[in-house]
Amino acid sequence: MILASPAYLPLLALSVGIVLLYFLTARPRRHEVSALFLWEGSPSDPRTRAARVRVRIDVLLLLQVLILTAAVLALAEPAFPTRAPRLNGMAIVLDGSASVRAASAGGRPIADLCRSEASALLDAYPTTPVAVFELSTSPRVLAPLSTDHAHARRVISAWEPTWFADGTSDDLSDLLSSQGGTYERIVFLTDGAPALSLAALDTVSFPPGENVALTAFSVREDPSGMGSIAFARVRNDATSDYEGALRVGDGARRASVSVYLAPGEEQAFVLPFPASVGPLFTAAIDAADSFAADDSRVASLGRRTEWRIRIVGEPDRYLRAALASIGTVRFLPVTDPSPADVTVAYGVSLPDDTPGGVLLVHSSLAGIVEVGDDRDGAPGPLVANAPTDPLLTSVDPLDFVIRRAPTVRLLVDGLTLLSAGGQPLLWRAALPDRRIVVLAPDPLLTNLPLCVDFPILVWNIVRWLSLVNPSAPPTAALVGEPIPFAPYGIPERLVDPSNREMWVDANSAGFVAKAPGIYRLSTSSGTYAVAVNVGWNESPRGRRDDAVTPSRPAEAQARLETAFYSAWPIAAAVALTLVIVECILFQRLGLPRRRT
Repeated sequence: MILASPAYLPLLALSVGIVLLYFLTARPRRHEVSALFLWEGSPSDPRTRAARVRVRIDVLLLLQVLILTAAVLALAEPAFPTRAPRLNGMAIVLDGSASVRAASAGGRPIADLCRSEASALLDAYPTTPVAVFELSTSPRVLAPLSTDHAHARRVISAWEPTWFADGTSDDLSDLLSSQGGTYERIVFLTDGAPALSLAALDTVSFPPGENVALTAFSVREDPSGMGSIAFARVRNDATSDYEGALRVGDGARRASVSVYLAPGEEQAFVLPFPASVGPLFTAAIDAADSFAADDSRVASLGRRTEWRIRIVGEPDRYLRAALASIGTVRFLPVTDPSPADVTVAYGVSLPDDTPGGVLLVHSSLAGIVEVGDDRDGAPGPLVANAPTDPLLTSVDPLDFVIRRAPTVRLLVDGLTLLSAGGQPLLWRAALPDRRIVVLAPDPLLTNLPLCVDFPILVWNIVRWLSLVNPSAPPTAALVGEPIPFAPYGIPERLVDPSNREMWVDANSAGFVAKAPGIYRLSTSSGTYAVAVNVGWNESPRGRRDDAVTPSRPAEAQARLETAFYSAWPIAAAVALTLVIVECILFQRLGLPRRRT
């Protein structure tokens, strides 16, 4: 046996102090008797001094000395020599992809099995230099090549797989070469048969359990111009039939369809949302399987989660209420220099340099349209010139009553949607740099504020106007993919799915999502929701992988070498056990402490 820290041995001298304190605190006990004369002439204690000392030594004193001895021995770190295999170098590669978060066929998390196997490898080669790596689309070195197994154990114990996808053979080769050295054994701990072509790779696979997965989910704008369409695909990788439901929602509405799949079967679904207004969509299936991360998916459209609207002109509570009903709206004061998604003019004339989308309510815009005074009398029957236009989706214009209408002079080409008496009442134009909508009559001279279709009409108008700015594409991005800022605008603020703010640079090209969920991105053109999912290929296919068991190459020829087995945990356990025994005895559950 050797001691790694013999400097702690002088602490054994404290046992002398324990013995001295014991005898100093031990005092003869007094006994009350009926009369002292009865004890006169009684012989003294016939025992020798040594015998009297032995009587005063009890079990508690011995336990205290033994506790001190065991504790000092643990601090000294004893080690016993043994024979163990040694390699010039060994690499432990942990599969860090998202699929390792699944449960194994036995129900235990695959990540736990990888950690246990990695610790067992360290036990098997106690003197071998070891490097620990994590392989995914974002590979990294967890522990450099070293004989410091204590550090490697701490790293392995704290390791958790990422949400990224699988790494490649080139990624693994780069990892190995980054630490130099010669690896006589490379062990890859994973959840399935890897698509790696590295020679002499020893693969230890822990097959996942049965799984039912949402393998695809996306949302697109409806070609009609309003609403949206959701696409989803479900696959059954279990050995039994799957019977459940697919639920898709947009935050306000939810559609549900029954799903019945045989083992190995995959089916696609199309769900229309003709009146969806929100940017976020979720899809989920009912499944108690090995990988919960693919039981739900998220998607987002290039719709703002907050509307910045500036109202210019006379205040009108009906118009403001209709604007506020479209969602989360921030009304900007006229003096606020911040850019607005939509500028709403009521009863005024705007200059021709007004930026962004413009809604003219009984108002004019220089160089575009001139709205004059109201004409006397009713304008005549209302005519829907383009009843299928996106601005009139879910709106019945025949319910509108116009009592008086102004004269309108159009200076650019556009499309008249509603007219009366030959004069346009609702008109729109898509110019190269902006979009414009004209609602010519004063709402107070119509029945619009009282119509249930008025908020719908306003929502249709605002949404169409906001498309003048380059809006974000529909997203269902994957973890680890770069997400550019350019389609959204100049970045200002980014919040991750855990509601923590991420640092962004206005000059940066984009960001990389490290976890699935919804990211909130605020830019110069609005606030958007960016949906990020786990990679589609990360869904475990346990039954398929079970059919092909990866072969393990022959282990490298290790040399037997003297190694030392650390015994300090045994000494520490003995000390703790003795402390417990002493406490029990002290509480008089065992032998009482004797006094003379």
